[in-house]
Amino acid sequence: MMNLNWLSLQLLALTLWAVVAQATLQDKLTVRAFSNPHFADVLNDNQLKRLASTAHKESSWLDIKKGELLSPVLVPRQIGSPGYRATQDLIVTTLGQLGYAISWDNFTTPTPMGDVKMSNIIATKNPSAAKRLVLAAHYESKIVPGGDFIGATDSAVPVAMILDIAKGLAGLIEKQTDSDISLQMVFFDGEEAFEQWTSTDSIYGARHLAEFWEHNPDPATVAALSGATEHRPELERVELMVLMDLIGAPDNMFAALQIPTADIFTQLSKLEKRLQSAEYIDRLYMNTAMPPGAAGVEDDHLPFIERNIPVLHLISVPFPKVWHKLSDNAEALDATVIADMSLIMRSFVASYLRLH
Repeated sequence: MMNLNWLSLQLLALTLWAVVAQATLQDKLTVRAFSNPHFADVLNDNQLKRLASTAHKESSWLDIKKGELLSPVLVPRQIGSPGYRATQDLIVTTLGQLGYAISWDNFTTPTPMGDVKMSNIIATKNPSAAKRLVLAAHYESKIVPGGDFIGATDSAVPVAMILDIAKGLAGLIEKQTDSDISLQMVFFDGEEAFEQWTSTDSIYGARHLAEFWEHNPDPATVAALSGATEHRPELERVELMVLMDLIGAPDNMFAALQIPTADIFTQLSKLEKRLQSAEYIDRLYMNTAMPPGAAGVEDDHLPFIERNIPVLHLISVPFPKVWHKLSDNAEALDATVIADMSLIMRSFVASYLRLH
């Protein structure tokens, strides 16, 4: 059992929803037919073994000190800073080289610090596909008084993990037989509050992109379907969004925070147990003891579930002890946790997309 006193203290600043209030919001979601609702057993033991072996060989990509996907983002990434620009370049370069269509959602928004320019980055492998499995994380870091806040768990590691999934599964994705669903990656800007978290001072990028996608297709979709006279809004193509946050700390644990994706979380837990039973990961991270929807954290998923998009919210509960502290840096990370979560998420994507 998790320490609920610690959990309540950590979630207070970012708002712990009442169970009834969250259930009311989630009850509005219609039941969606997922492409692969029983994905935990899609890959056989030999296929999981190959995934684990490959992930182990490529683990240097997520090395805390010199990993090509992680160490470059373990820097302050406040909006407009050199580290912020370098992270944008890493995302676009890495995914562009892997054949993803890159879209920029640029906008200027009022904040307590005045008008600020922000940019969401969207990368889609097959924009002409009818459906999307979306992996998402925010890439900027918070402004914290007293020093340069890095946000290693929040959310340098999730960003690096998404890039790791794209690069590590590149060969399998190229051979994907189901052309009806595509992997899509979203990197949100402006998740953090500039002053105090409110409905207007937070999740700037997510709010902007959800509203845009509610009425418009993504530019990459338009380009891929250039012969079409009409285009569906991009949100209609999103089958499932997986939002990752606060990953990489030694005490990471995750729960089924969203009722509509509780079965997806259960399948992820079953897949994780297969990996742990085969000794490919060190321990289990999915807390199935907490009832689905028992707690909720305000994050980038909110504007999407308000628009009927199912979201699997993988955010550590309780929060890491370094949350929003200057000590949320490279020294706060656990290499084993990062390696385990990388393999779990690689296995999830490979299983859900049937990448045999």
